[in-house]
Amino acid sequence: MGATKADAADYGALRELFRHHIESFDHLVDRGLETMLDKIKPVQIFDPSSDKTLKIWFAKPEVYQPQKEGSSKTSHDALLPFECRQAKTSYAGKFVVHLYFQYDDKVAVHEKFNFGHLPIMLKSKLCYLNGADPQKLVSWKEESSEMGGYFILNGLERVVRLLILPKRNYPMSMVRNSFRDRREGYTDKAVVIRCVREDQSSVTVKLYYLQNGSARLGFWIQAREYLLPVGVVLKALIDTNDHEIYSSLTSCYSEKYGRGKGVVGNQLVSERAKIILDELRDLTLFTRRQCLQHIGEHFQPVMDGLENESFISVANAVLQDYIFVHLNNNYDKFNLLIFMVQKLFSLIDQTSSPDNPDSLQNQEVLLPGHLITIYLKDKLEDWLQKAKKLLQDELKNKAKNFDFSSLAHVKKVMDKNPGRQIGSAIENMLKTGRLVTQSGLDLQQRAGYTVQAERLNFLRFLSHFRAVHRGASFAGLRTTSVRKLLPESWGFLCPVHTPDGEPCGLLNHMTCTCRITSFFDSKGNFRDFVKIRTSILNVLIGIGMTPSLPKIVQAGPPDVLSVLLDGRVVGSIPSAEVEKAVSYLRRLKLSTTSGIPDDLEVGYVPLSFGGAYPGLYLFTNPSRFARPVRNISAPVDGSQNIELIGPFEQVFMEIRCPDGGDGGRRNEFPATHEEIHPTGMLSVVANLTPWSDHNQSPRNMYQCQMAKQTMAFSSQAIHFRADQKLYHLQTPQTPIVRTGAYTKYCIDEFPTGTNAIVAVLAYSGYDMEDAMILNKSSVERGMFHGQIYQTETIDLSEQSSKSDREQRMFRRSNTDKSAHPWIDSDGLPYVGQMIRPNEPYCSVYNEVTTTTKNHLRKGSESAIVDYVAVDTKTKKGLQKANIRFRHPRNPVIGDKFSSRHGQKGVCSQLWPDVDMPFSGITGMRPDLIINPHAFPSRMTIAMLLESIAAKVGSLDGEFVDATPFASSTKKANGEEKSESELLVDQIGAKLRKKGFNYHGVEVLYSGVYGTELTCEIFIGPVYYQRLRHMVSDKFQASSLHWNSRPGHTPAHQRKKTRWRHPIWGDGTRFHGCTRGGVFIAR
Repeated sequence: MGATKADAADYGALRELFRHHIESFDHLVDRGLETMLDKIKPVQIFDPSSDKTLKIWFAKPEVYQPQKEGSSKTSHDALLPFECRQAKTSYAGKFVVHLYFQYDDKVAVHEKFNFGHLPIMLKSKLCYLNGADPQKLVSWKEESSEMGGYFILNGLERVVRLLILPKRNYPMSMVRNSFRDRREGYTDKAVVIRCVREDQSSVTVKLYYLQNGSARLGFWIQAREYLLPVGVVLKALIDTNDHEIYSSLTSCYSEKYGRGKGVVGNQLVSERAKIILDELRDLTLFTRRQCLQHIGEHFQPVMDGLENESFISVANAVLQDYIFVHLNNNYDKFNLLIFMVQKLFSLIDQTSSPDNPDSLQNQEVLLPGHLITIYLKDKLEDWLQKAKKLLQDELKNKAKNFDFSSLAHVKKVMDKNPGRQIGSAIENMLKTGRLVTQSGLDLQQRAGYTVQAERLNFLRFLSHFRAVHRGASFAGLRTTSVRKLLPESWGFLCPVHTPDGEPCGLLNHMTCTCRITSFFDSKGNFRDFVKIRTSILNVLIGIGMTPSLPKIVQAGPPDVLSVLLDGRVVGSIPSAEVEKAVSYLRRLKLSTTSGIPDDLEVGYVPLSFGGAYPGLYLFTNPSRFARPVRNISAPVDGSQNIELIGPFEQVFMEIRCPDGGDGGRRNEFPATHEEIHPTGMLSVVANLTPWSDHNQSPRNMYQCQMAKQTMAFSSQAIHFRADQKLYHLQTPQTPIVRTGAYTKYCIDEFPTGTNAIVAVLAYSGYDMEDAMILNKSSVERGMFHGQIYQTETIDLSEQSSKSDREQRMFRRSNTDKSAHPWIDSDGLPYVGQMIRPNEPYCSVYNEVTTTTKNHLRKGSESAIVDYVAVDTKTKKGLQKANIRFRHPRNPVIGDKFSSRHGQKGVCSQLWPDVDMPFSGITGMRPDLIINPHAFPSRMTIAMLLESIAAKVGSLDGEFVDATPFASSTKKANGEEKSESELLVDQIGAKLRKKGFNYHGVEVLYSGVYGTELTCEIFIGPVYYQRLRHMVSDKFQASSLHWNSRPGHTPAHQRKKTRWRHPIWGDGTRFHGCTRGGVFIAR
């Protein structure tokens, strides 16, 4: 048992990388579904003939664990994930909701309605793998390090992509030309806030500035934007008068201040306030009741279910459902709207700068559980409205067999609207990544929400869960502003790990220390946000904050600053006391008994000359970025004082970096925090590059991409997987030169390459232009040997027609024995049998026609049957089988290889071992030869360091720590750095002790002539990776189509020429590899 506990502890850092996906789904199951159903409004159907009203609403959701088909209520057969992969089915649990029916004021009756099956995320609370130790996971045919976080749909693994969204409940001032296009008289300036309800659904509200000095509040109802004068909304929210509104709007301006530091208002604010109030007078709206009547009169036609309600009830519904939906109190909505108007006026007067929506400071992420919650809510609302319409149609048609007072008749009509389509809709969304919705769900795109979790190798699989996408709508923009790496992303998004090409800057990856806040604390307990916010308010009041109370007008900057807690104006605090309050809150964050969450974001925006709008912004909500730093201003009490900070507060904090000096300041650096380790700014994949601080930055970017394209050891449970395509490296090794991340994240369980002896010399013409020479004997001994596994699923029940669906089965013919060498008596191939093109690999017998049909192998490549799996749930014959073929892939000319430093090359020749140069010291021959011209322009010095360090490590039998920024870490620890402690000198001294050259070079002799080479050659072990781009696959793909004879080029890919030679025709087109082979042959 001790070993098991140790193994489980080793996966702690790895588990942290997947945690936000699983926790968001756990919240969906625990609280999210119940909260979401509470927010769905009941529907009412009135029958004028019987004068009865039927009220229907949702309650008590239940999601069951996945079970096998045919399981009874008493016996529950657990459905395991590996069974779904093999059977090509979905890992989903039954989804049941209680539907309540109430006639008039009678007692409500509830019935269970089956809404299909809801896909279950692996390792979530409803998954059987949750809490299983590595030994248990292996017994269930999973990886011992299985982390979950994805769904299995039709046997494929799908992961919900993390998308960037505007920061919730924070009013952002923006300048956009599109604001002008709303209507005539609008300007390009507005304040925008994305308000998020407790059930994660959101409504975006925009406050537009008009050319006449007024403002309009815009919000969307049923995919259409509606605009209201801001004065109407202010007066409709609470009982107030013009004087109170005027005083509130002008509280940010004082005559005693000019344009000093932190001043956000001027005399024009009062003029604009008068214009807003004059608009009310022009509309003859003087009381709150009149404003509500005005709103209800205009919005009654677009509010569903309120056709018979009064105008005031309609107006209250508009204010509740579409204006600042994250707040439940109208006084809080009034205060927030006043704050937004003041911020808008400050933007107009240029006393504050606009917020950057492309900055991570103003962004958060859309988590999988939250996406499913809001989409499920949309589908359930549609289902309920459709059920209402069906009942109304029955009453309208006055059907004779329909009794409205009978619940059985009502349910019979509702059965025309099957509830199982709800589960199918969620499953289709996860399969395709497409949202099918009328409202748009306040999201900017309709597709691209999920991707397939490819297991090409473990690093590629891991990166799917750490990737953050800006959004599909930004991919087509010509502007580059959304792609820029801004300083606000420091420590949260990796500056190295982003693709080079079209998605560059749009698809980023979180750093290894970055995490996403959720509804669960660090101990796994559910957070009570009401209790947390109450604790924060008590602390703020205790340190000098004046709470927001009705009818009390508070002053504004620079005397006092507004305090916002999760988008609610809770009070104001004197600007002279705010820094003390911030430092006190940070000390409370470090305490486990204070009641203040450790990931509270304390965004203090100080007074400035035309900078960001000042205030104290506190955030406790989920979906925020957070990362750990060390608080050096807090008293040392034996703990490390690790504090979680967010990107909003980081901009205004003083954080010291290792080896960062004084930050460019003339005075002493007033740091309050410091970085824990310099590698915290890199992603997991970027942290695997040894000594990446010695490389040119583009090479580190290339390595992050090539590491995810490597043919590697993709899975330890590969025998139980049925992926359509799997790459597998037969003889992987762990690198001699390695960073600390290899051990921390258990990368050795899925190695990606081989330690090869690499010589740097121009030995022949075959190593020019990034080409490389491989030692033929090394390849024959298994170096870089791999296989490709391809699984073919044959389902006879799907292929059969309705007439003979149960009449087809796998069976070979006893009369025709031509297929017997390949096919067993059960109609399936022998395991280990080589199947060549046009040879049979399975036989299907039709009992109706008594004929046997052989399935022939297509293509032009032979394959080996690796395993055969059958589905035995059908009693009559075998109907479904998985046949996995293994394609051996030895390195051949044209295959791509790379080091861990972005040095990609193509194999140009397999050189005989006897002709390879050999060392005069050891007699060793290199496995691989690359050209010296690969280094000068690319400046991958770390590859040279790896070569000499790996030579020392192999001689000593020890791994070499190649974690980058070692000098910064030593300096931070107080260790003095001298010339003799340089990395090159340390390695060189060890080499000299072992009898090798100080600089890692050796005398080599020609394998052809036996003479000494004229110069010393740099030679040593380097960790090399084989990429998945192989000539054999490219050729195989091309040969599936009709080809032109000479070059075997697919005819449909040939360029259409306008002119055709009368004798020679169009000519032959060659691929790049084919062309290179022709030139080499010449």
